[in-house]
Amino acid sequence: MAEKKRLKLSEQTSDRLYEMIVEEQRYPPGSKLPNENDLSEELQVSRTTLREAISFLVAQGILEIRRGKGTFVADELPAAGLDLTSLAGMRSRVRAKDLFEMRLIFEPATAALACRRGTDEELRQIQKKAQRMEQIAAAGGDWPLADQEFHWAIIKASHNEYMRRLYPIINSAVNEILQISQNRQHMQDVALSDNRMLLEFLMKRDESGARHAMSIHIKHLINTLQE
Repeated sequence: MAEKKRLKLSEQTSDRLYEMIVEEQRYPPGSKLPNENDLSEELQVSRTTLREAISFLVAQGILEIRRGKGTFVADELPAAGLDLTSLAGMRSRVRAKDLFEMRLIFEPATAALACRRGTDEELRQIQKKAQRMEQIAAAGGDWPLADQEFHWAIIKASHNEYMRRLYPIINSAVNEILQISQNRQHMQDVALSDNRMLLEFLMKRDESGARHAMSIHIKHLINTLQE
């Protein structure tokens, strides 16, 4: 119960941060957020809750963590003016299978584009995100957020602006489904295994292999949701 309450608080905190950045424009694109102590005090939450909220917005492409420098608002917000919280009612009515079928339409092609268009540095970032997810999962941490960051890195490497804008909506819905899924452990195992396969093709810039690997991954998730 305590874990569920803390999770809900981190989501509320991420929503509040989103409002401060996008709606109130208190922190313009490229600007640095206040330090962790000051921001957690302003939002009246613990630093742990704040970190979870920031991780969620990093996965959405709203924030970026620059090692040794701090947390910054992304130079280009993925969907200016989009209020993700307003989609909550819609997400609750959309069947999980439908959502993942939509991912099956877009994301395999996006993985292929990442092979073709991604810079060497972007591919290294994808690799780092995959390694981070492995570490977080092994430690029993919040692997879904780390997995979202891995997929967001692939989206960025595709250099497709429409996918950059669409992904936060998809990602937000996926996150809600994962929170209520009864097969979280199985989904974690599937994600880890499939991500290794996908990463191998991405690092080789094998477009066909990456396309098929992403397709297989999403089909695995659909099968898991039906169990």
